[in-house]
Amino acid sequence: MTYEIKRLSDYSEESLLNELRRVAKILNKNTLSQREFNQYGKAGHRVVTTKFGSWNTALQKAGLTIEHVRNISSEELFAEIDKVWNQLGRQPQWREMRQLGKFSMDTYTHRFGSWLKALEEFVRWKNKVEGNNLADLKEISPEILIDQPQKPRKAKKVEYGEPIDFLGLRHAPVNEQGVVYLFGILSRQLGFIIEAVRTDFPDCEGKRQIPGKQERWERVSIEFEYRSSHFREHNHNPAECDVIVCWEHDWKECPIEVISLKEIMEKIKKK
Repeated sequence: MTYEIKRLSDYSEESLLNELRRVAKILNKNTLSQREFNQYGKAGHRVVTTKFGSWNTALQKAGLTIEHVRNISSEELFAEIDKVWNQLGRQPQWREMRQLGKFSMDTYTHRFGSWLKALEEFVRWKNKVEGNNLADLKEISPEILIDQPQKPRKAKKVEYGEPIDFLGLRHAPVNEQGVVYLFGILSRQLGFIIEAVRTDFPDCEGKRQIPGKQERWERVSIEFEYRSSHFREHNHNPAECDVIVCWEHDWKECPIEVISLKEIMEKIKKK
């Protein structure tokens, strides 16, 4: 058995382009989807889109064929949102749609301008479709709407972290979103000023006071993870991030600084 770490030695543009060509050659294809690259490549597709601005730009620079968005109808895109929405039981976030949907997120942004606008168009389409279906039912058989028994709504189980009762937060985080919220509460006390929070890697751009120089600040790039090891699992490039903010620090060999909110909360409790 051959053991190999699935990671590039560097994340330069040329290195990423060569990796795109290598994976395409393995699959004997002239183009690549983001899922295929994530499966066979030595980097995540987010590293590529961050470096080149979009997935299609990277494909073009690598000499590969772009899968044109025009071949996918808006109804197909909306149907995929509908599927993921029902699977989650709520509106899907950008990351969730990228993980669970079959179409590239570039497809949605190129078609509608942004993920939010795609959701807005989906809601209009969905309401129109369901409204038309309801009208058809009334024309065919009005009693169908009256006599059908209502199925009880199945309550979705919600999991909570351990009780911490800290500044309005009742429970410890159980996911990345909880980490983002708790860091927002603690950020100023930890010496950070937040400039922007986004969905692309790295998640957050901020400034931090330089130790020993209280009037001086330095720019820092922050990635939020529930566990620090998720940074490695997501194939993020350590060279493009300064700090990992997580709940649980379980990656002792991590090459960059880690702030464990769990450890900070334990220190606060002891005071």
